[in-house]
Amino acid sequence: MRGKSILRPFLTCRTFSVRSVSSSSSRILFNQSYLMSTPQTNSSIPKTPFPIWTPKNLNLSRPFSDSSPDFFKPSFMETEPVPVPENVVPVKSEEEFDAALSKAKDESVPAVFYFTATWCAPCRFIGPVMDELARRTPEVTVYKMDIDEEGLARKLEKLKITAVPTVQYFKEGKQEVEVVGGDATHIIQTMKKLYNMRYPKTDDSKQDATSGEEVNEKN
Repeated sequence: MRGKSILRPFLTCRTFSVRSVSSSSSRILFNQSYLMSTPQTNSSIPKTPFPIWTPKNLNLSRPFSDSSPDFFKPSFMETEPVPVPENVVPVKSEEEFDAALSKAKDESVPAVFYFTATWCAPCRFIGPVMDELARRTPEVTVYKMDIDEEGLARKLEKLKITAVPTVQYFKEGKQEVEVVGGDATHIIQTMKKLYNMRYPKTDDSKQDATSGEEVNEKN
């Protein structure tokens, strides 16, 4: 594929960095560890480049404090596939990208541009997070772009997308923030800050509502 041959040598998977686009042109860089195998002879170096998933992973569970740890259950443990939200829109051509950008800038439609790749391990981990964020912000359109799509090759070169995952946030016709890398905490917190996040009702709240209805009926 043309996109792979041109772009992949220049792309990396990053942990994360954040850039505020509207307020400052400066870029705040955080610790970045590139994906590479490490020798297991040194006991101080982890045997795997990514932390093993656990329900107690604070980096992921804390932003969704109202959710159960099962939210981050790996896909292979799911008994039934979870449908992709309707406001997650795949973009596969320059025409579709231009239309999405026009809605975000010219029409001031709240939007998130999510650049990903099938070969990027952090992207596979962040994907379910982006889907859940889309469910909780139905007024925001999440445009998902695979950087290996041939139809997007020239567009991505102009945008200078050099690492995946990359998440760009648009609000009121302008790009507010860009988060580069797979840090779920910053991706979620930025979403909370910019848009109205909806929280699903817990079983306790449903039970309280049912109890309230029963009391009203008795009265």
